[in-house]
Amino acid sequence: MPSSLPRVRSVVFVPFAGVFIRFYDSFDNKQTKSPSWVKSFRTMDVNREELLIEVEEIKKIMDLLSNLFAIRTAFIYAIEDERYTNEIAGNNGDYQDYCKLIQSELKHKCIACDRDKFKEASEKKKPLLYMCYNGLYEMFLPLFVENSLVGYLHFGQVRAEHDFKIIALKYSLYEHSKVKELEVIYNSMNVIAKEKLILISDLFQKFSEIILANKLIKLKKAQPEYYLKKYVEENLDRPIDVKSAAEFIGRSPSFVTHKFKTVYGQTFHEYLTHSRVGHSKKLLKRYSIAETFQLCGFNNRYHFSKVFKKIEGITPHEYQLGISIEI
Repeated sequence: MPSSLPRVRSVVFVPFAGVFIRFYDSFDNKQTKSPSWVKSFRTMDVNREELLIEVEEIKKIMDLLSNLFAIRTAFIYAIEDERYTNEIAGNNGDYQDYCKLIQSELKHKCIACDRDKFKEASEKKKPLLYMCYNGLYEMFLPLFVENSLVGYLHFGQVRAEHDFKIIALKYSLYEHSKVKELEVIYNSMNVIAKEKLILISDLFQKFSEIILANKLIKLKKAQPEYYLKKYVEENLDRPIDVKSAAEFIGRSPSFVTHKFKTVYGQTFHEYLTHSRVGHSKKLLKRYSIAETFQLCGFNNRYHFSKVFKKIEGITPHEYQLGISIEI
């Protein structure tokens, strides 16, 4: 394989020049289809086909951070229901032996942890440093382009300062049949203090700003159905419909009707209605029902309450009562 290759301006799915762009279902370097548990993760706001990624430049950043701190680094993207999860990994891209052994029996814990932390990080929109469900430090930093989630910067598989016996008790590692071997591997791993990991997270934040400022990740502009979702999200307080959406992207109403259903698996109206109700749930925590329905694009309070109950199974008033009880 040649040592240098032409500059890449789009996502590719072949190995080149040591760049890891991988489909994971094991811990080797093969490019294979991901398992069905990927459906548990948050779906990206855009498909990988909609991304233009400066692969070589991001690879350099991941390599730099990986070599500097001797940790696993990656840009993870295109997490989609029952499809693939892709990443561009740094030089230390392989999994720790500790993780390989853990996942031979307790993989469900890793799946649950990633699912929960992907969701939490995307909601907070800032670096999320945490201890995984098997006792190692990990960090996810969501990246947004034009308000759309396109992936996560990641570092992880870093040993904590704690003694293994404390970790094993806290995270139920004694369920593993090779817990003694786990202890030996854990004790051989390098320790990075949490205070330093916080600083590394801050550094990742700075690099994310560089990535976005230099447009190393961009959205393709050729797929109008992408803009339909953005049109809905940015106009939830207005009386929009299929016709106005069609005018927005310069296509016919029939295009919106058929294309949206084909791409996203639900009608434009269904997506609009569920988006409005989802938005209303956030607003009901701060505003009255009379104020909320107007801020969500509903014609009147009766229609809002009827739609809300159909989707959520309770009325807006009952929902607010539930919030007050929780508080």
